[in-house]
Amino acid sequence: MDVPPIDGQVRRNVGGAAESTGFGSVQWAVRAGDPEGAEQTLGVAVFDAGKGNVEHIHPNCEEIVFVLDGDVEHTLGAQATRLSAGDLIVVPRGVPHRLFNHGPSSARACVVFSSPDRRFEPTGR
Repeated sequence: MDVPPIDGQVRRNVGGAAESTGFGSVQWAVRAGDPEGAEQTLGVAVFDAGKGNVEHIHPNCEEIVFVLDGDVEHTLGAQATRLSAGDLIVVPRGVPHRLFNHGPSSARACVVFSSPDRRFEPTGR
């Protein structure tokens, strides 16, 4: 097995150069082609107070959401639960879900997908 150069595999200061979203921001640390040969997607998402993403599915992969800071509501189909720092939820492929931050301050979560090219499809609900 060829071992890639270690500097191409390391991501430093993840979350430091995040892109803006409608709910806050996301720093994609690993995804298709970055680094070369990546087989998963990983990001750090910040959900601003009173914001959330739209209900959606990932038809090609499972998602794991690990809450780093704050308290959020996460749905899975018609079900909802509260997640706090240290909690995680596993979202099966194709299941409608969303995350919403009802709290007074930002919440951070690490999001991991079982595919390097995760697909995002809003459900329209």
